[in-house]
Amino acid sequence: MIRIVFSKTGYAKYISHLDLTRCMARMFARADVPIWYTEGFNPHPYMVFSAALPIGVYGENELLDIKLNEKCDFTELLDRMNKTAPEGISFKEIYESDKDFKFVDKAIYKIEIPEEIEAKFNEFLESPEIPVLKKTKKGEATVDLKAEIQIKKLGNENGKALYEAVAPCGNEKNISPTLLSGAFAEKTGDDTIFTISRTMFLTKNSEIFR
Repeated sequence: MIRIVFSKTGYAKYISHLDLTRCMARMFARADVPIWYTEGFNPHPYMVFSAALPIGVYGENELLDIKLNEKCDFTELLDRMNKTAPEGISFKEIYESDKDFKFVDKAIYKIEIPEEIEAKFNEFLESPEIPVLKKTKKGEATVDLKAEIQIKKLGNENGKALYEAVAPCGNEKNISPTLLSGAFAEKTGDDTIFTISRTMFLTKNSEIFR
């Protein structure tokens, strides 16, 4: 099993997870990646993503596992993949890994907002609870973002206030920080669009997952 680290930025943040999967399959074919195909009635290239990236969220270090039919020079393979990658998709690293994605428990996100709404956002974060309605496989459930997402201020840069958010991102629980912008707009009437990037994944012990 080899693990691929890639970024999803620019307009690519609007590509859905399903379309990203199709895009990767076509790109691997163009790059002549000797990817292993599943057997059966409908063979398809074996690809497993760490977690679907919400539409509109940038991914700085997304993870994708594939199987190869033959050994390859990873440096040369990385170069071929980047030459055929669509705009907004960039491959950063390839390495062998035996760590299953089931050990991913959380993800770190970077949130950028205009400095003009910083005071309002800080006041919003101080709310005793931030309830939102979240769709699940079993229907809809109310989630308290205050309890589920850990947020801290990082600083200010180029007219933006920067925050770090650590949110559940595993098989058992997955809560996107994009829910924060919706809750903020509902409570304050301010529909400013937040810039959100997923930067890395963590284990239950809060160690960086690779």
